[in-house]
Amino acid sequence: MHRLNRIPVPLMFALAVAVGVAVTIIIQITVLTPPPAIVAPIETSTTGLTSGSSTYSTAVTVASGYYVNYPTLAGLGKLQLQANTTGWFYRQDDTLVTVVRRTTGDVTFTLSNGYKVYVKEINSTHAFIFYDGHSTGFVAQKVQVGNTGWIIYHPVVTAYDANTINAIKSVLSASGYMSAYVFQPKPDYLKFDPSSKSYYVYFDYVGSDGSVSTKYFYYTNSSSFTPLSTNSAVTVNGIEQIDMNNYVLYSVWALLYYQPSSSVKSALTITPVQ
Repeated sequence: MHRLNRIPVPLMFALAVAVGVAVTIIIQITVLTPPPAIVAPIETSTTGLTSGSSTYSTAVTVASGYYVNYPTLAGLGKLQLQANTTGWFYRQDDTLVTVVRRTTGDVTFTLSNGYKVYVKEINSTHAFIFYDGHSTGFVAQKVQVGNTGWIIYHPVVTAYDANTINAIKSVLSASGYMSAYVFQPKPDYLKFDPSSKSYYVYFDYVGSDGSVSTKYFYYTNSSSFTPLSTNSAVTVNGIEQIDMNNYVLYSVWALLYYQPSSSVKSALTITPVQ
């Protein structure tokens, strides 16, 4: 009678190596690059520009000899800006910040400048973002970026329901602040005053007691706006990496202040760039 001996699996691998058999391990590595920016003009929806491209058109009537005055939020993060006429200006700053993440949940990030960003979830679809560098924040909608696993926190208009107020109060309690200045992505929350050459960004006041005062406060800047040359792309770098799963994006503001000599279509193309 013959006896069948079973060779243990580890010993089989050892024998394979011993007789010079090559063993190759293949691991498919997929790099999921985070979205470098949120293209977030006030005129767009939260889902309109998560992929592909989109065009927003509007008409402005101006008397002959006068200037078109059109301020907007270009986006947040690393953007490429290109204009087809003169009269477009931009500024990148930290008036507002938002986040791009791989996961959701309450979290606090410390930036390279020492200030902090607080993310407080309101519900499964929305969160409140607070930046203690300027005591500014906004309500954001959490938008999945395709099937990449990345989530962008996109500014949206809020009516201050009870859950939103509670989220803001919770952030103020955690940060030790008595109030937050909340930006609403609406056209009347931005203004450019040509007489003083000042760009105004308005904010609502929300107190630690839950009280709300609309357009209570503003930040203004009368310098550091850079003109865009016609048909010449400019990259604005407003992104900071926290770690491999979290990025912070900084605001980029835009302005069309232009005196046309005839009827014309003036366009600003805003593109996220890696």
